[in-house]
Amino acid sequence: MNRRNFLAAGSATALLAGQALRAAPPYPASKLARLSVSSSTYRAHYEGRFASATAMPKLSHRTLPAFVKARFGITKVELWDQQFGPAGHSFEECRAIRAAADAAGVQIVSVEVEDMARIDANDPDDQKQAVAEGIVWLEKARVLGCSSMRFNVNRQRGGELNQAAAITVLRQMADHGRKLGIIVLLENHGGATAAVSGLVALVKAVNHPFLKAELDWGAWAPPGDRYDAMLSAMPVTHIVSAKGLAFDPDTYAHTSFDVARLVRDAEAMGFRGVYSIELYNNPAPADTSRAVASFVDTIIANLR
Repeated sequence: MNRRNFLAAGSATALLAGQALRAAPPYPASKLARLSVSSSTYRAHYEGRFASATAMPKLSHRTLPAFVKARFGITKVELWDQQFGPAGHSFEECRAIRAAADAAGVQIVSVEVEDMARIDANDPDDQKQAVAEGIVWLEKARVLGCSSMRFNVNRQRGGELNQAAAITVLRQMADHGRKLGIIVLLENHGGATAAVSGLVALVKAVNHPFLKAELDWGAWAPPGDRYDAMLSAMPVTHIVSAKGLAFDPDTYAHTSFDVARLVRDAEAMGFRGVYSIELYNNPAPADTSRAVASFVDTIIANLR
């Protein structure tokens, strides 16, 4: 580890000094290993457009892993590309983030990528550009130590799905992911895969062992039933985006939907992957860490 990366790792430890942290609960390591915390949960604590002057402690992708491990005993995090900060997501910065995570004993399981060319573009040159950008991100995922990386098909620009183009591009990205041991993920939170049914249909159409779903609990809208929709996606799900929305201001119980039922349903379907806790609601809970702790308690209580 070079001096710069050593200092980055050390600053993560220093960040925790003096913080009033709840001791990590005495949960079995095997169950904690199935949890991750998404960096977007703590977006108010990061520098940039989501920052809140009152949110403490201040965090970054370099310091989040040590914070999550000390606060919750969780040894996995998921990063969001919108939070890399002024240093950007260069390979050098990815190496520095990986060094800090390794020093904390934490794995970066995935990165959620927003900024990329449209995967289902009509023009063949645009499709090549999407593949090229996807491959660069997958190489960054390798540097970060990820086992997966989430992409959007056409969330930014909307419009109808060009399925043939999407299948072509995604298969090429998944082929590269297979070389690196990194699974390409799609999520139900906008564009062509906004609906769970659309997400499942596209994953099945691509039909590649390194192309799966990141199932988002919170990204669901009528008609239909939230719980049935989530169940339908479990056979193609690699990671659950354990999205939290509204919480009781006194007890911090989650009120938007039944988290315990979603976990029990997933486990009954044979899911044994990672639940990545992501709180994304406006307004955010007054105490983010207390809300995360509530999710940790509920998910672990319902694991098999």
